Amino acid sequence: MECPSCGKQLATEQGMRQHHTKVHNTPLPNRVCKRCHQEFYDPKSQRAYCEECYSEQGNQNGNWRGGKETETCSVCDATFSYYPSNKQGVYCSECVKEAEGLLPENPAERIELIRTACSFCEAQLERLPSSINGNEYGSFCDLDCYGKWLSNNIVGSNHHQWEGGTLFYGESWWPVRRKALERDNYTCQRCGADSEELGQNPDVHHLNRVRDFDDPSNAHTLSNVVSLCRSCHRLVESGDKK
Repeated sequence: MECPSCGKQLATEQGMRQHHTKVHNTPLPNRVCKRCHQEFYDPKSQRAYCEECYSEQGNQNGNWRGGKETETCSVCDATFSYYPSNKQGVYCSECVKEAEGLLPENPAERIELIRTACSFCEAQLERLPSSINGNEYGSFCDLDCYGKWLSNNIVGSNHHQWEGGTLFYGESWWPVRRKALERDNYTCQRCGADSEELGQNPDVHHLNRVRDFDDPSNAHTLSNVVSLCRSCHRLVESGDKK
């Protein structure tokens, strides 16, 4: 697929779209308006109409000025107005203002923080009791420390996806891996990042797991492998992304 802005060739349409969003800061159209047939972009790919033809504009929109409804406050019985698109009206603004802990000028009682150590680097931290109690892995400075701790500890038989020992891939794996990278232009087929952006070659992922084959060498075919960057590879392996 060729990028319409810079002409760069990418192996898949998805990779080209990811490249255009990341490199050119503009997502490509992914929808066609049913009314005027204009192409437009919708982040959730759910809308059937572009902005000009959107059927819930003006007085059809729940937040349209004049589209408020009235309700009686459940606390003080005062009548108040609210937008039905937000949620069902229950409390008037005065009762919300007086409710403890909801607004900055009426904060909830401060909870004493507990000092603890990062489970990876042992740096001293201050955390809410609720974030420590019941947390089987401990506390961490940030996601970087958490990721490194997981890499060191949640491996092998301790991992929830553990299915046995190390598989022997065999010598046929390496030629297929090299050909897959060449076929995919050393580019992640999910996000479009190439080896230059990544600072290393992408991983090569098996679409059907090696473990599911009686003979591991039967898994090593170009039709069963795809190039993925390390981040996308982790997401796919965990089942978070296809």
